[in-house]
Amino acid sequence: MEQTVPREKWLYNDRGMMKWMGWLLSDHSAFMEKSKLQEAGKDVKPEMDQRQVSKNLASAWENGEVVTIQMNSIEDNSFVPEIKGQVIGFNAGQIYLLLEEGTTSRLNVENIRYVTATPSQKWWLDDNALR
Repeated sequence: MEQTVPREKWLYNDRGMMKWMGWLLSDHSAFMEKSKLQEAGKDVKPEMDQRQVSKNLASAWENGEVVTIQMNSIEDNSFVPEIKGQVIGFNAGQIYLLLEEGTTSRLNVENIRYVTATPSQKWWLDDNALR
């Protein structure tokens, strides 16, 4: 649906957006390509037994560590992208993660293929942090 506003009701003189369309398209294409490479670039981790998965999750929860989890779910002939987050709770075979974006996620422990603690990166060791 197109909404056309009469020119006399415009708040400013619009020069048109045609000149920006190529920039938006190429910028969006670069973003989509980068996100696709990030998702597809993950290799398949060896499957852990449930005892080791539970042990790694319990250790991460006790120490407040961030974990990287690979689920045992396949989409488009590959495993779903890895999930990174901090274990903030567990109940009845499920864990609760605080994801990097600030949202929470609930996962069934029996569907986890691989879990490992992710070393935290110190922001003060990054060369670009103080620039």
